[in-house]
Amino acid sequence: MSNRMKALALAGSLAMLAGTAVPAAAQTDIVLWTTEEAGPLEFVEGLAAEYEAANPDVSITTIFHAPENMVNDVLTAAIGGQAPDLLWTQADHVGPLAAAGQIVPLDALVDTSVYEPAAVEVTTVDGQVWGVPNSFGNALMLYYNKDIVAEAPANTDELIEVAVANTEGEQFGLVYDQTQSFWLTPWLGGFGASVFDEEGNPSLGSEEMVNALTFLQDLKWEHGVMPIDADYDVANALFVGGDAAMIINGDWELSNYSGTFGESLGIAPIPEVVGGDWPAPWLSGKYLMLPSAVADDEEKAAVVADLIDFMNNTENQVAMAAELSRIPGNAEAIADPVVQDDPFIAGVAAASANGTGQPVNLEMNCAWDAMTNGLVTLYASADADPAEVAAGMQSALEDAVAPGGACGPA
Repeated sequence: MSNRMKALALAGSLAMLAGTAVPAAAQTDIVLWTTEEAGPLEFVEGLAAEYEAANPDVSITTIFHAPENMVNDVLTAAIGGQAPDLLWTQADHVGPLAAAGQIVPLDALVDTSVYEPAAVEVTTVDGQVWGVPNSFGNALMLYYNKDIVAEAPANTDELIEVAVANTEGEQFGLVYDQTQSFWLTPWLGGFGASVFDEEGNPSLGSEEMVNALTFLQDLKWEHGVMPIDADYDVANALFVGGDAAMIINGDWELSNYSGTFGESLGIAPIPEVVGGDWPAPWLSGKYLMLPSAVADDEEKAAVVADLIDFMNNTENQVAMAAELSRIPGNAEAIADPVVQDDPFIAGVAAASANGTGQPVNLEMNCAWDAMTNGLVTLYASADADPAEVAAGMQSALEDAVAPGGACGPA
């Protein structure tokens, strides 16, 4: 029996617990691992404290784990019998964790009908829901400083024009993280490219991908509107410090940017590709997942399921939107006036309208690596050949998903 099938079997054994009342009679200690930090982490800890106050027999320990380490940390902890009881993490962690049998489907334990269907679809694999959304979006969009740029560019020609006009000395027209392939993904939709074709085969070497890479290379080297080197922190610091007119970044920075710029902050979709389509940012968000180790303790599983419902109820989801400026996963919360009337959240919703669900299949882990390595080469030199970069990404991914490869069958 595969690890995923074992997880499904464990979920079936827990199905009878749906709707079980809590708290448990005995003390229940819950360990929650989350990728949230700073202000969002304080919000998570606040929810945990509220639940503890209402359920004195429950104690919750909240621990931060870096997003890039979360999957390996869960796998390592499981080996030592120290797996957490609840995960609050990225949607794309579903693929590797489900494949390893470290999380169980939530359909029978949580009422998934209360969530935005498009958000639930992101973590639905083979008809099973492996994570429920706390926040939905996570989309890349265009932020701009209205004190520098009066109006958002509508297409890529205007983007280049505005960026060039506002690049001088130590000020740049456009910044974003040049070191991670997540910042490539919206442009795949704009240029008609894809990571996998309809049959599930790698398609990183397509002509459409070459066109997307050429556009990005030209932004840096031909038009000169970007810094020579800029990772996430550098790009973010330039924009917040007023040394960049525009930045492509995610909705997770909305609270930070709105607090910094106030009414001078502009939010818009990534501009339409001239001769192409609108960029399609990948949508995911933060999701709650149930580790399979909890299935060994049915009473604890009932408590954890109730905690999930509490954290994602309408009241708490509206509070999260107000405090963190995120789009809730709860459908009723999305419709609440607090959310609908917030101009910043409305801007995020509009910028996310062209988005598409982020793939969570296991093979994406290797696709990220292949694309990131290609982008590092692309941005390193004006002489890098986008066609060769695309071919290299394709070859790397094909090797990775082949039998015996890092993301392929054994």
